[in-house]
Amino acid sequence: MEKDLMGQEKETLLLDYFNGELDDVQGAAVERWLDADPANREEFERLVKDCLHIRWARKEQLVDAMTGKKLVSRRISRIKVRRVWYGVAASIAILVAIGGMYLVNKPLPEKKSIARNEVIRHGFPQARLVLSSGKVIDLADNEDSILEQDGSVVKMKDGKGIEYNTEQAGVANQVIYNKIIVPRGGEFFVTLADGTEVWLNADSELEYPVKFTSDKREVRLKGEAYFSVKKDTEKPFLVRSGEYQLKVYGTEFNLNTYKNNEIQAVLVKGSVGFKANRTAEEVRLKPSQLGVANEVTGKTEVNNVDVYPYIAWKNQDVVFVNERLESIMEKAARWYDVNVFFQNESLKDLRFFGNMQRYADIQELLFFLENTSDVRFSVKDRTVVVSGK
Repeated sequence: MEKDLMGQEKETLLLDYFNGELDDVQGAAVERWLDADPANREEFERLVKDCLHIRWARKEQLVDAMTGKKLVSRRISRIKVRRVWYGVAASIAILVAIGGMYLVNKPLPEKKSIARNEVIRHGFPQARLVLSSGKVIDLADNEDSILEQDGSVVKMKDGKGIEYNTEQAGVANQVIYNKIIVPRGGEFFVTLADGTEVWLNADSELEYPVKFTSDKREVRLKGEAYFSVKKDTEKPFLVRSGEYQLKVYGTEFNLNTYKNNEIQAVLVKGSVGFKANRTAEEVRLKPSQLGVANEVTGKTEVNNVDVYPYIAWKNQDVVFVNERLESIMEKAARWYDVNVFFQNESLKDLRFFGNMQRYADIQELLFFLENTSDVRFSVKDRTVVVSGK
């Protein structure tokens, strides 16, 4: 293995080591090579720094939020990735940590925060389907079509989703329901019987009729989902979460119900109206608006927003726009299926700007956050501890 490091694949092997992608034998060989000569370790550090220049938009001064956002977009559009790095798992651009922190040329730490044998991978398409009979099917391990009791057929779609075919379904005496349960560390896609498409985020549940037979199409959501609703003027589409109700008039939107008693609806196009609870008045959203509803008080706040940061997860991106570290780590906890503990409550209020690929491993995210701020991360038994330096 040490001889192999002298060949053409050396750079790829070293980057795989940095990303925690080598097995124990390969990793030990690389470590022996690094310890054999200080020049080897210097070469490794130069390679990683060069890689970070590509992954990481650098700015050696504090910038405000709007300038940071423009620089992120401009930098991403200009980045040219050399062939040797095509196989690198992620490309992250974290421009600035808002709140008195800025990017500087720092030496690489001798050791990464996450030990090589504690690499935590990103989530992947997985879900459980609960049939009307109560039978539970693990969709991650299923490749066959599934038959419901009314004759409807559930077909798998590339291991990433399911779709319903109700052409052979009989006339049921009552509406039968299915439920999709997406665990932490998962995501899944479902096409409902009416053609409506739903992308489900990690730690989410969607309950829905196998076939829409009444004068309305009603589903129930826990967690987060992006909806592209098939227009049907005769059958309005309703999404419920607790007492919250969202009525769809043919549209695309993202609905986030993770927080207790608070619902966030972001409208991409079309029209939606929603009620925070049963007694609240309906509020209409226009495209590029965010509605934040409180189920307890019934009050709703509507703001004009850039919708992409709210829907980026559906497109395999994660975008931070002046976002609190607590919020970033809540998302990380769901997607990577980890627990997060802050040793200092004040660290939750640090704010960051950035853009990263959703399918990056967590050590990528933690490495960059740590090297652009005064926080430190350590991981043990799938618990991420956030502390000050």
